[in-house]
Amino acid sequence: MITNQARMPVAKHQIEPILKGINDLIRRAEKSNVPILYIRNEFERKQILSNLLRKFTALKGSKGAEMDKRLLKAEGVYFSKNKVDAFSNPSLMKYLNNHGIHELIVTGVFIEGCVTATVEGALARNFAVTVVGDAVAGATDQSKEAALNRLATQDILILSSEQIFESENDQRGI
Repeated sequence: MITNQARMPVAKHQIEPILKGINDLIRRAEKSNVPILYIRNEFERKQILSNLLRKFTALKGSKGAEMDKRLLKAEGVYFSKNKVDAFSNPSLMKYLNNHGIHELIVTGVFIEGCVTATVEGALARNFAVTVVGDAVAGATDQSKEAALNRLATQDILILSSEQIFESENDQRGI
């Protein structure tokens, strides 16, 4: 969940813009019949060192592992992960392969960690990747910008949420 009381909060002023950006993308994806994939952290309690580094946030079955209630819940598929890279869940790759998805539009929190790791995981698996710059959040503006700048040096696009659906013919998974 994205809250001011989160154990690993994103920059407070990034919360509303990221929710607005992602919800707008979800609405537009639904209208365009673009698949929507939800990924959430669910760390096992036995992952002691990892949980310590994450301040025991997003433990499986806890409030911290729930999707933010302000996030639109569309027809979509949910995947959980217990590592930073969403591709650590083999069901994600199986789903993408089974549905012929080769291009991904990535949004989310902690651009410095989970988002970057997932983008790099997608690139390693030969996916075309677009990161939505105004639909990602970070711990600080500086860390968010630094992460986006690092990603910009890789073979990905960084677009705004307004630019994503300029071509209605895109067949991408979000």
